[in-house]
Amino acid sequence: MRTWLPRIVAAVALAAAAALTFAASWQRWSGACPRGAFDTDACLPLQSHEYDFQVPSDPWTPVGQAAQLYGGALLALAVAALLLPMVLARPRQGWWRVFAVLVAVVPAASLALLGAVTLRSGQTGHVVSAAGAGLAFLVWCLLWPACLTALAAAAPGSRPSRAVPVAVLVGLSTPIPALLVVGPLLSGYTSYDTAPWSDAAAAPLLLAAAVAVLFAVPAQSSRPWSYASSATPRESLEAGSSSG
Repeated sequence: MRTWLPRIVAAVALAAAAALTFAASWQRWSGACPRGAFDTDACLPLQSHEYDFQVPSDPWTPVGQAAQLYGGALLALAVAALLLPMVLARPRQGWWRVFAVLVAVVPAASLALLGAVTLRSGQTGHVVSAAGAGLAFLVWCLLWPACLTALAAAAPGSRPSRAVPVAVLVGLSTPIPALLVVGPLLSGYTSYDTAPWSDAAAAPLLLAAAVAVLFAVPAQSSRPWSYASSATPRESLEAGSSSG
């Protein structure tokens, strides 16, 4: 696989997640909560957590197509999660390689599960639960950002100056920092529950990550991984002599 293809696909997936996230937030806030009208009678009720569409939980009241759009955003983010370890670093042997595979597969599966649950909730109009969704949410919000940052900063073959910003932006786009810190800072408003437009805060972060991914080229050789490329020099010599 060419080195640019995973980067392009990951960047497109992140950009799609950004667009769908903003579209979902627009469904919730655009009519009742324009800037400067956050304390109005129309906007204040929408700030209740009952209208949160990010992996809905009871009690929940759907607003427009917000949950469907956000479910699509999570599915796009799952595609990006599967490719980001390949984009940020290409460790070819040892525990770093195993770690990179886990950092790709586990978050991608978690995001796919959460995306499917959110999408299905929006389609049915009520909360749809799934076994393991709580654990998947913790993987998304806590484990994935930490492990992706560690991979970007320390894995053999990574370029930390290019890879770490991607991991940091992705980490800031997860619900805990986005809803509690980044969103209220951008809106300049502190709510009794969910600040207006705070769920859209992930959109510019994901878009910035999409741009940063295009420059996050691992320092390692672009040759596809194989047993020979992961073998030690001695093993390679022995393999060459036996084949001769």
